[in-house]
Amino acid sequence: MHDLYPWLQPYYDKIIDAFRRGRGHHALLFKSEQGVGVEQLIRATAQRLICTQPHENAPCGQCHACRLLVAGNHPDVYYLASQENRDIGIEQVREINEKLTQFAQQNGNKILFVKEAERLTESAANAMLKTLEEPRPNTYFLLQTDVSAPLLATIYSRCQVWTIHLPAERIALNWLAQQGEWSAEEREIALRVNYGRPLSALTMLQQNLLEKRKMFLRQFWLFYSRRSPLELLPFFDNALIFQQLDWLASFLSDALKAKLGISQGLINTDLARGIEQFNAQQSAQDLLQANAIIAKVRSDLAQINGVNQELILLDGLTRLITDVFEKKDK
Repeated sequence: MHDLYPWLQPYYDKIIDAFRRGRGHHALLFKSEQGVGVEQLIRATAQRLICTQPHENAPCGQCHACRLLVAGNHPDVYYLASQENRDIGIEQVREINEKLTQFAQQNGNKILFVKEAERLTESAANAMLKTLEEPRPNTYFLLQTDVSAPLLATIYSRCQVWTIHLPAERIALNWLAQQGEWSAEEREIALRVNYGRPLSALTMLQQNLLEKRKMFLRQFWLFYSRRSPLELLPFFDNALIFQQLDWLASFLSDALKAKLGISQGLINTDLARGIEQFNAQQSAQDLLQANAIIAKVRSDLAQINGVNQELILLDGLTRLITDVFEKKDK
């Protein structure tokens, strides 16, 4: 087993301690933010449950079961996930249910890992419910879902819920310091921009997104100054679009905090001068409205396909001009 991220180790120890005392639950639901590595915790739990020669809390890593799992082809470990970004349907669940009723091929435990359990349709969730309620012996369910995602109450109530919180800033920053030679300021800003998610912060540092963020927000200033959506629209990157909207939202949020005299919790501390110049020209109501517009754009983009993406962005940028910037000018 690979070393767990330091903020996940306490959860793992508590989960496995319960199994060692004979109090482990057959269905574990892991709720977490993105960017904290919860899948690593789930894989580690699965390996400990499937291992035939564990050493206290740790799997041995050497037995046949461990090697099969690490290779990704253990016959008694099943995976259920969205396919081609579609919801998890009832036929997928029925197929898994049938396999779970059979005897384990390796004469050990059987494990089902459900990724993004919130993607289960209602009929699929109901089909899984009976298996959760009356599991075969030595059968375990590991379900993963976003911390804010809705999940059918009947599924939720059959599971032991583990909410994986964001790590303390000190722990996250210490870990980031071990991953590369970035400055302390860069690490701190990357972590804040990603709302405390250490893996997202690491990706930002590795891909030089801090600099891309600065360039994007400079372009936003030109868009604001010239009142033209075409100053910003071409700079949206399909691969980064949600991050770019988050960058913009954090900039507007910082501007609102500065306008209200709030100095705690600022994210873009490296852009303090630009934030001050921007908020000096806005009212608190303007900034609230701008934040709401960007939040609506992000929500709409998360629910549609790429065909209408540019139209939604254009509409949002146009609304910023007409409902906030030009309205203020009148």
